[in-house]
Amino acid sequence: MKKSVMIIAMLLTGCASIGSVKDKPQLYDGKLQGNHASLARCVVDRLQADSRWVISSLQYNMWEYPDIAASEIYAYALHALPEMYARVSPLNPDGVFDYSAPQPVSRAYAPGAYTGPEYSFTLLLKRTDNTTVLATLKGNKYEGRIAWESLQACAFATKKPE
Repeated sequence: MKKSVMIIAMLLTGCASIGSVKDKPQLYDGKLQGNHASLARCVVDRLQADSRWVISSLQYNMWEYPDIAASEIYAYALHALPEMYARVSPLNPDGVFDYSAPQPVSRAYAPGAYTGPEYSFTLLLKRTDNTTVLATLKGNKYEGRIAWESLQACAFATKKPE
C-alpha cells in the first residue's frame, strides 16, 4: 500500500511539471562596452551567420525595453516553436522559410516567470551608463557559450581605441 501511494505521488509530481518551462541557469554575466540595441543586433547577425548547424538554425525573438533601456534576445530551437510546421521548416527542402533577421519589438519590461516556449538561451543587455551594458545570459551551456563569445566579439569590435 505504501509503495503504491509513493508511486502515485511520484507520477503526479512528474506530470505536474509537464508543459511548464523552467527558468534556465545563469551561465554568464558581465559589464561590456557598447550600446544594448547595437550589441543585440550584432550578436544575432553573428549567430545567424555561424557555420554550425545547431547555432545557425536557431530562431530568434528580439525585444527592446525603452522603459529600462535594455534589449533581450531569446533563441529557440526549431522543435520548441509551437508555430513551426513541416511546410515552413528549414529542414524541409520544399519548405519556404524566412531567413531574414528578426526585427526588435518594443514593449514594456515586465519581470516575472517566463511562460513562453522552451528556449536555448536568453541574453539580456541593460544599459548601465552611456558607454556600457550589463549582460546576463541564461540557457543551455553549448549555445550559451557560443552566444557569449559572439557578444564579446561584438563588444570588442565596437570598443573605441584609447
